[in-house]
Amino acid sequence: MSVKDTTKVKIISDGKEYEIENPKYDSLEKLIVYAKSNMKSPTMIHFISHIVDAEKFRTTKKDLIKLYQRALKRQFKKANATTQQCPDTLLAYSIEFKYTTQKEINADEDAYKRGNTTWKKTEEKLPFLHLHCYVIADCNKTHPRSFLSASIAAFNEIDGLRECRYIPRKQKGISDKKQYYHNLNRELDDGFNRILYIAKIEQKCSEIPYRNKFGMSKVN
Repeated sequence: MSVKDTTKVKIISDGKEYEIENPKYDSLEKLIVYAKSNMKSPTMIHFISHIVDAEKFRTTKKDLIKLYQRALKRQFKKANATTQQCPDTLLAYSIEFKYTTQKEINADEDAYKRGNTTWKKTEEKLPFLHLHCYVIADCNKTHPRSFLSASIAAFNEIDGLRECRYIPRKQKGISDKKQYYHNLNRELDDGFNRILYIAKIEQKCSEIPYRNKFGMSKVN
């Protein structure tokens, strides 16, 4: 990709500068503005999941957004049937790859348990194929914390994914209880800067076994 097709952006004011693909910049701007205009309480959370089985995920990623939304409805039906409603959602995601520590892959757990097998920690850098996904939900009739828990469970239902967790904002001046989400009615500009992270050209290397590495909900 030529330099003219990218824009340099800092996701946070004192953070790293990334090269952002201009077409994705425009698409994400359209998505987030649509969410603010059409949702009563647009709430955005950044999730990451380990793609533990690349071949299974090759199949499920074709309908990733629909599969997530169906799984989310099941979670709300199971846990919040009498109290809160499953929100409408919009998604934008990016598939990335890097070498990192087992601690990051395992979501800070001491060991990675899968069935009867335990993968022990190692200091060696290991391959990490993963999914970054920003979900914008209309939390008009549900609490963001309930949406957070249901979303993690929904992503973990999807074949090929495991160890979903949210990425905290780590932003000064925001209470610890609200570090996991953006209220786009009040924080549209900062929310837009954050979602641009998945439009960066870094970590889009040849080790990713898929041609299409980016996707999002369709909006008018």
